[in-house]
Amino acid sequence: MLALGLLLLVPALMWTGQSIMLKCAGQPIRWRISSSGLSKRLKSINRIITNGSLAAVLVAYPLLKGENFLGYYARLFPLGRAPLQALHGFAAVAIYLALLYLGWMLTDNIRFSIRHRPADIAARLAVIPFSAILGSTIEELMFRAVVLASLLDSFSTPVAVIMGAIIFAAAHYVRRVKRYWTFPGHIALGLLLCVCFACTRTLWLPLGVHAGGIFMIMGARPLMRYVGPPWLVGASIFPYAGIAGIAGLSTLTINLWMLYRVAS
Repeated sequence: MLALGLLLLVPALMWTGQSIMLKCAGQPIRWRISSSGLSKRLKSINRIITNGSLAAVLVAYPLLKGENFLGYYARLFPLGRAPLQALHGFAAVAIYLALLYLGWMLTDNIRFSIRHRPADIAARLAVIPFSAILGSTIEELMFRAVVLASLLDSFSTPVAVIMGAIIFAAAHYVRRVKRYWTFPGHIALGLLLCVCFACTRTLWLPLGVHAGGIFMIMGARPLMRYVGPPWLVGASIFPYAGIAGIAGLSTLTINLWMLYRVAS
């Protein structure tokens, strides 16, 4: 399939770029994708290569299908009342995560504490809206507008959603990461986002859901400390990785599926 073939080019280009950077730094080439050991300058160049690879796939996919680039993505962002789905998705995730944090706080699984200078906290909080919008937009364009849309053209909706969720989760482990036990949480998150797209066939709802999750998690990280067991509360960077988070994601997935399935 075209989308999967293009997606597989991304890690290949990432590895090629990394290898060039390692050679420039006088280090041996390694198979695992990781920028560890590179200077800040080379890491920045490596990041540009990665983002350039993603952008190339987003541009190439509609063109190789014989469609207009702007026209293809514009169809996934219809106007009218559709943009309200993004606000709904954002609010739904914010409420779910707020309730999750409240439950963990009342059971002493997380503790709020100021661990940074006020100026540092303000600087971190100031960039969160931009990070939420940018991060969610890039991933939704890649994994829903390209990958899942292609899968939905070739398979039944349930099969496409499951495949899309697995691909989305696996992509987060292409690079070397600190934790691999979080994979089921990424599967659950992928199912939520894929169901949102499959129900609406637009990017508004999954984009709002995704941005809401990034916004809440990044906003809470500087202000809380996780003391509960990881199997329950996950990790600060990904609270959905624990049992409670996966249960919350599953419940939200069912809620949104019932609402937008009926609406559609």
